[in-house]
Amino acid sequence: MLATSNSYPGMAEGLSQQGFALLPGFLNPAELWQLEQACQPIAHDYGVRLVLQTHPAIALALPWQKIQAVLLAAGMPNAKPVRSLFFNKNAEHNWLVPWHQDMTICVSQKMDAPAYAKWTLKNGVHHVEPPANVLESMLTLRIALDAANHDNAALKVIAGSHRHGKLQGAQVDAYIENSAQTDVQVCAMQAGDVLLMKPLLLHASDKANHASQRRVLHLEFSAAMLPTPMQWAEAANTVTV
Repeated sequence: MLATSNSYPGMAEGLSQQGFALLPGFLNPAELWQLEQACQPIAHDYGVRLVLQTHPAIALALPWQKIQAVLLAAGMPNAKPVRSLFFNKNAEHNWLVPWHQDMTICVSQKMDAPAYAKWTLKNGVHHVEPPANVLESMLTLRIALDAANHDNAALKVIAGSHRHGKLQGAQVDAYIENSAQTDVQVCAMQAGDVLLMKPLLLHASDKANHASQRRVLHLEFSAAMLPTPMQWAEAANTVTV
């Protein structure tokens, strides 16, 4: 049955309060197989940027009607994919990710704009930290292509931490130290599950104790307008159906 916004009652409120939501079994076995096949050319890469733009077969393999239903339920009916990444944490690439917020976006060009700061250039793409309201309007969708649990470096999050805006340096350490143990949640997932999260949600992952492969397709969505003539680096060139 085709998913609709009614398939996810209370999602917008839950994301607003908790900053994340797990959708078990989001991809059915056929959809998962199709996406795995599309990802096969990059299956052994530990990280690929702008993956929907550079590998259109992956974009074509995604269940966009289901994704649109999630965006509708999250109160983001006009959101488009604005950044995509592919990760594979494995025995050869088994890295630790400390607690942090996702505070940068990819844009078409560098320019002077109020509250846009910390410009960097990565693989020829401009990255910048935008105002908090841009980040607050975004939603990340992480599709698990492999199972992940505590031993396999599943993502950890601190529920509700996104409600405190941007946290800098010592503020992150203080927030973690003062967080209740129950606020830290390990997002164990099976292949085909999806994790939704707000970019300003504090999250981290440990090195895997058992470093089997853990492939993740990371998609960021937004409907925010950027200062003219700046544009999202990926949105205009991504294939969707």
